[in-house]
Amino acid sequence: MRLLGSMSVNAPRYAIGMPAIVAVILRAPATVWFARIGLTLPYWWSGVDKLTHPQATLEEFHATGLPASWLLYALVLAVQLGGSVAIVCNRHAWLGAGALAIFTAFATCLAHGFWKLAGAARFAEMNVFMEHIALIAGLALAALFSYAGQRPAA
Repeated sequence: MRLLGSMSVNAPRYAIGMPAIVAVILRAPATVWFARIGLTLPYWWSGVDKLTHPQATLEEFHATGLPASWLLYALVLAVQLGGSVAIVCNRHAWLGAGALAIFTAFATCLAHGFWKLAGAARFAEMNVFMEHIALIAGLALAALFSYAGQRPAA
């Protein structure tokens, strides 16, 4: 199976210069599970927290300028929990990754507008903003990984 051009996920040979133990770890099914669970951790953790603290979630919406609506609450839960499950279970992972990436881009611009700040606060918010951009990139890689596993070998 080919992934991202010349890289191969299930190649019987090791990558040039890669120690055998690293190749074994990368091919282990548990590695994929840990990666999927780790990538989605912020989303399913937040979703479970929102599920168990609905009033605090509505207050959080209001604090960021969004309407404190139950419809928005349900939508956010569906994206955070549904997207996480899709990626972890590798069922329509591309859709879950896309939904979480769009959600992250929107929420990041809304809640971490470093461009409105100055000094240390700007620096701190910019770091959080960049970390969220990295999450979006990780979600794109999850979608690519899922796609590569479903297309016929070239």
